[in-house]
Amino acid sequence: MSADRDLVEMTSVISQYDAPHRFVDEQESGPFRRWWHEHRFESVAGGTLMTDVVEFESPAGSVGRWVDTLVLTPYMTKLLKQRNAWLVDALATPEV
Repeated sequence: MSADRDLVEMTSVISQYDAPHRFVDEQESGPFRRWWHEHRFESVAGGTLMTDVVEFESPAGSVGRWVDTLVLTPYMTKLLKQRNAWLVDALATPEV
C-alpha cells in the first residue's frame, strides 16, 4: 500500500487572529463535519505556554458521535500531545 493513501487531507483557514494571544483555525474542507482549533499563548516564567482547544464533529450523525467519543477524542488528544512535545523540542533555545 502506498503511503500517500494513508494521508488525510484537510484545508483550514485562520478565522480569528489576536497576536500574540491566540488564533483559531477552522476546517474549510476535509474529513470532519466541523473542526475548530484555538491556539492560546500565555507568557509564563521561562517561556510561553501554549494551550490547544479543539472542537470537532465527525460526519455520519449518531455513529459519528460514537466514533468521536470512543476513537477520535483519545486519538486527537494523543496526536496533539505528541505534536506539542515536538514543538517544544524543535523550538527550545539551545543552551550555550
